[in-house]
Amino acid sequence: MKHTLPLSILITGLGAAVSQIANADFTKLGSQFETELQQRAAATTQAVYDQLLAQGCEESFGEFETIPEGNGTEPTASFTTNKSFIAGVGAQPVFSCTGSTLVVWENVRKLVHTANELTNSGPTDASLSLDIDGLAAALQWTAGEEYSTQESMTKSFNSAQQANLQTRIAALKASSPALAHHASVSASGLNAGDTASDQWSPWGGFLNGSYNTGEQKISALENGFDLDGSEINAGLDYRLNSNWIVGGLIGYREQDIKFDVNSGAVDGKVNMQGWSILPFLLFQNDQWYSSLSAGYQWNDFSTRRDVQFDSQNINVEGADTQAKSTNDSNTVTANWAGGYSFQVNDAFSIEPSIGINYQKVSIGDYTESDANQAGYNLFIEAQTIKSLESYFALKAQYVVNTEHGVYIPYVEIQTVGQKETDTRYVKASYAEIQDFISGDALFSLPTNRPDSDYKVFEFGVAAVLRGASQSTLNGPAAGGIQAFLNYRELADMGIYNQKTISGGIRYEF
Repeated sequence: MKHTLPLSILITGLGAAVSQIANADFTKLGSQFETELQQRAAATTQAVYDQLLAQGCEESFGEFETIPEGNGTEPTASFTTNKSFIAGVGAQPVFSCTGSTLVVWENVRKLVHTANELTNSGPTDASLSLDIDGLAAALQWTAGEEYSTQESMTKSFNSAQQANLQTRIAALKASSPALAHHASVSASGLNAGDTASDQWSPWGGFLNGSYNTGEQKISALENGFDLDGSEINAGLDYRLNSNWIVGGLIGYREQDIKFDVNSGAVDGKVNMQGWSILPFLLFQNDQWYSSLSAGYQWNDFSTRRDVQFDSQNINVEGADTQAKSTNDSNTVTANWAGGYSFQVNDAFSIEPSIGINYQKVSIGDYTESDANQAGYNLFIEAQTIKSLESYFALKAQYVVNTEHGVYIPYVEIQTVGQKETDTRYVKASYAEIQDFISGDALFSLPTNRPDSDYKVFEFGVAAVLRGASQSTLNGPAAGGIQAFLNYRELADMGIYNQKTISGGIRYEF
């Protein structure tokens, strides 16, 4: 399209257009954003805009050709563009970048122009015409902080596996020959005065399951969410002698996180399916025990992250799409625990214990896909997450002996200290432009700092439902059955809480 207008008018229009090219700085809004996450997302958006602007996605205004004056008329000039030209206001921009890069440019341009309109500086052609709260919400929808939840889900799985291990150890202690025989007299076929063999079946197998639920309230750095999941564990143990036991458990967990959009968070969902293997070694005598374990976990994540925000400008669209991804992680764990039982009387005992839990989580890099090819999908960089916790626990239990078995109700409290408390950052970039942007044009999303200390409350009942018995007078004692049911809650963790109900059974064969 070619326009021929008086040169003075063109110069006036061009001057107005050029004055609009000098973009404002998003950070001028500064403290008007309520959270650090929004401030960081604003700075990243501005940096992406600036880098793309420098690399070819400039807002140019065509080329002018001066036409000599004639017949006493004012000199004129021709202006060529693929957009309409409005004299005195400025030409519409001609984009020199194309394809997926152009899509990302247009997305960040909307946000920057909205900020320009709020600060009365820079171009505003593509403004969403939102107020400061609307712009803050739009920034949070684009940021991708949902991926911080993978750390929480992985740590939760490991914590549950360590709790399952300690429950197994408690069951093994409860199934010691003395206690098992105490419960088996009425069910074994032996009389109280008979002499039993000291040969016990060395093998035991167990199966248990659990259900967990919890929530995280929204913070300045992370979304609020609700979680629920279930887990099943199975394993074997082998009694080397009266003091040493080796064994292992295999666990499977499925857990869902749903972001609570009603609390001010963005919308989306994360599903995790994970497997764990955890071999262990246990030493015990009449009063004290020590256990050692090392394990490996691998998890698969499926994430849906919604990107939805409105526009109050009828000429500019908002966003309504979904960014989806699948990725995996692996975790190496190690645990040591030890405790001593103070026997207050024949039935009541108090058992203090200490322990150390270590884990190293590795999450590989991955790329989202945008359901509508709208350019909001992110590339998430690889992550390494370390955790080192120590704990002190105090357990009180009471042995109730009945003709149907031995029941041991108990209550336990743990105080846990976390050594790795530094803020962690999830680094990401727009997937379509990750190869040619750098530095401050990357999202660097801080996560909530781990609590330096928290508590775990647990109560339940362990039971020896049937003691091991001998089918022949001098044969091995087998057939013992133990079971447990407990409730466990994480407390004093600030905005996060989780509750778990577990139950299981062990059989000696």
